[in-house]
Amino acid sequence: MEIEKEIQKLLHAYQPVCVFMTANKLRVFDELKSPTVAEDVAQKLSLSLKGTERLLNGLTALGIVVKENGKFHLPAEWQRYLTKDGDHSMQQWIRLSADLLPVWLELPQFIQSGTMVKSIMDILGNEPEGMRAFIDAMHDKGRKAAWMLARELPIGDARKMLDVGGGPGTYALEWAKLHNSLKATVFDIPPVVAVAKDYIKRYRLEDRVDTKAGDFNKDDFGKGYDLILLANVIHMYDRAVGENLIHKAFNSLETGGRIVIHGLCTNEEQTAPQEDALFSLTIGMLTEGGKAHPVQEQLQWLEEAGFSEIRHFRVDAIPTGVFTAVKAEN
Repeated sequence: MEIEKEIQKLLHAYQPVCVFMTANKLRVFDELKSPTVAEDVAQKLSLSLKGTERLLNGLTALGIVVKENGKFHLPAEWQRYLTKDGDHSMQQWIRLSADLLPVWLELPQFIQSGTMVKSIMDILGNEPEGMRAFIDAMHDKGRKAAWMLARELPIGDARKMLDVGGGPGTYALEWAKLHNSLKATVFDIPPVVAVAKDYIKRYRLEDRVDTKAGDFNKDDFGKGYDLILLANVIHMYDRAVGENLIHKAFNSLETGGRIVIHGLCTNEEQTAPQEDALFSLTIGMLTEGGKAHPVQEQLQWLEEAGFSEIRHFRVDAIPTGVFTAVKAEN
């Protein structure tokens, strides 16, 4: 009977996800900052009353929304993450996750062929609006990770940082905000750099954070850095690319400089942690070689590149895996 219950649980697991993502897509959460009846939500968002009421009841059943005296309310602790103006808003990240649902329906095709079923660029779209939504989602997710890493690593010792594949520059900006002596460069493709410049202005850090447009797989990193970050990069590529990026980082660091890798990674059997193991399926459907590389492999890459003081640990953020190492004197 216990196995049967587990099977039933798996079969129904998509339902709460769809309820949650639908509420986010239709911006329902923004209408629940104060107790509100279903009729008002439906009218404000041009939704059917029948569907809205059932959706709100479903959110209540999930423990996200509170229903009292016929009125629905999103508690303050949830508002921080689910409303547009919440200080930890995850709206964009939830939208991106919803865009991946159709891809997962193509999982049998990937298992049969072993090749990607849809390019990640198709998910982002070729329009600036689609790219901007993805980058905003990465920023929403990245802030907590940046804070967590700053607590664990001696970021304050660095003076010149390169954020490889830095997207909106979340890590560089948050760390520069914490440490006045840190200057940073966000290195990414031109469309992403254009968005990063906007974030730099928003943070008012134009004097200490700049950008470098290019292809970090092909272009030179430059020299003179004492901190190089590869966040959410290594797991997007195959082993050969990952090793090459680590070697390029080693060559660009000053003696005593530090590399930090933040991303998804698995145990040696590639079966845990669960989220990281399942990510290999997701990224396999979207790229030619991406995967959550095993921890031991990445430790080996760092050692072979010439790094010392190599360390791996996990943080309470997404992704959870962190590698750090130092370029020692010859």
